Amino acid sequence: MKMWRKKNLSNGKYLFLHESPGDKGTIIGVHGLTGHHMQLGHFQKAVEMQYRMITYDLRGRGKSSNADVDTSIDHHVDDLVEFIQSLNVDRPILMGYSMGAYICLKAATRLKNVAGIILLDGAAETDGGQKELILPSLLRLEKTYLSRLDYIDQTRENYEKLGIRWTEYMNKIVNYEIEKVDNHWEHKSDKTLIERDFLSFFDFRIEQVANKIDVPTLLIQATGDLGHRPLFYDFEFYKLKTLLKNINVLKTNANHLTLVFNRQPEIEWQVMHFIEEHVLNASSNSTT
Repeated sequence: MKMWRKKNLSNGKYLFLHESPGDKGTIIGVHGLTGHHMQLGHFQKAVEMQYRMITYDLRGRGKSSNADVDTSIDHHVDDLVEFIQSLNVDRPILMGYSMGAYICLKAATRLKNVAGIILLDGAAETDGGQKELILPSLLRLEKTYLSRLDYIDQTRENYEKLGIRWTEYMNKIVNYEIEKVDNHWEHKSDKTLIERDFLSFFDFRIEQVANKIDVPTLLIQATGDLGHRPLFYDFEFYKLKTLLKNINVLKTNANHLTLVFNRQPEIEWQVMHFIEEHVLNASSNSTT
């Protein structure tokens, strides 16, 4: 049984979540900067009936409460820590994509019972090139659209240029992002607050968290280009790969967006293999 519901937080806000069933462990999925819970839908579909997976809308996205005026990665970390504790999840596996990877890594330092971490092309060091790629793409968040179809058509055109295959599921993803306001349509997220979240990437320092993390970690690097370069160069993962004590690395030719928006059967298999061999085995060995 799949479930969609709201989970209240102690600060009076709430997170909208999607839960799918499984009995081998619980995966908590955290999406990227402008995404929502459906962004990890292919991975959720791949593990359902084996692993319970909970994805949710970060505040300021989808059907969750608005983001704080001074929002940052750390605010979302606070939400995630409370979210997991309030759900009483035993030994969660944290899966974070893009911004979600930063959030998961920092949250793992504050949770005592994390079983493993999966980083989908995130938690890297940054350079000015990310600003050149990302900031212009946020302009769509402040535009108004004549109709729902107008937004879908414009988004589809831009996404297909970046290698994303358009499917019915992509239609559902972009439909979920927008709402009608008066006589026009607009994105549910506030561009200023999303940009504030993005700029907080640049304050992330892996050396401040790495020594607090020793659980099995899988890093998946998307080496494909977004335009003229990948979102993160290989050298920007160097500290992450060097400082984390127990890390496995997988590189894929997918780019940062096709990694999640196009189904990736090989990567899905590698994720399942990592959980079985490195997370569950480590957990069983630690109890014997």
